[in-house]
Amino acid sequence: MKKMPVLLTFDVDGECLWRCRDPENAKRPVILSQGRYGPETGVPRILKMLGRYGIHATFFIPGFTVNQYQDLARRIVSEGHELGNHGWSHTYPDNMDGYDQEKQEYLDCSDIMEKVTGKRPRGYRSPAWEFSPYSIEILETHLPEIAYSSNMMDTERIRYLTIGGKQTHLVELPIHWVLDDAAFWLYSVRTPGKCMQPLSAVKEYWQEEFDALLAEFQEEIQETGDSDLCFVLTCHPQIIGRPAKMKMLDEFVQHMLGTGAVEFLTGSQAADAFRETHPVS
Repeated sequence: MKKMPVLLTFDVDGECLWRCRDPENAKRPVILSQGRYGPETGVPRILKMLGRYGIHATFFIPGFTVNQYQDLARRIVSEGHELGNHGWSHTYPDNMDGYDQEKQEYLDCSDIMEKVTGKRPRGYRSPAWEFSPYSIEILETHLPEIAYSSNMMDTERIRYLTIGGKQTHLVELPIHWVLDDAAFWLYSVRTPGKCMQPLSAVKEYWQEEFDALLAEFQEEIQETGDSDLCFVLTCHPQIIGRPAKMKMLDEFVQHMLGTGAVEFLTGSQAADAFRETHPVS
């Protein structure tokens, strides 16, 4: 790729973020309202910003949330964005009761997305970015339409997902906590020890990380003519969707666009471009 792929990804967890942490939260309307801020207030702001710059993004959404906000799911797709599988309930795979529950979580999510939007998702992001011993087998065996994963933190390069020395057919779009808004701003009185960070600090960190990675990408292009480096930002509408944070994100997007050296892609677009030049061996 001659321009560095930039992927803006949004995990629209809604109430699930809080329900999965403690089933008792289902009885706590204020905590649930914190989750609802994402689909009800944050996503519309995000869509407005993306539309302003003609950027298409990927929205990973639990099936529970798709079912709650069917019109919103349809709107996201109608505006040219992509939905990704994020499980049904945002339950962490390593906390599930075995193979069958995990399989059903993924199938139910893809099924509701197909029912609501007419499309099955091609990408998978695990809640809390962790797999169980069964995750890969379930995806490859029962959801063959899944073409990529966005879960691993061992590189900034797009490559085929390899676990335990075994290469899968899934393209891996790498992520990291330092490029996740939740690491800086996820807060609740029931998440002790968390302290929200200043907007300026997060913007500076993300921008410095982007600039450094772009410099590496351009150096590789000069030396070899190609590079598989990519920049994947993960945000949660219930966090990033606040007005001041959206202003910061908008300014960061302007900075990336201003380089003239990046291409904003959905997960499927990035995975397909990689697969085209790196056929499965």
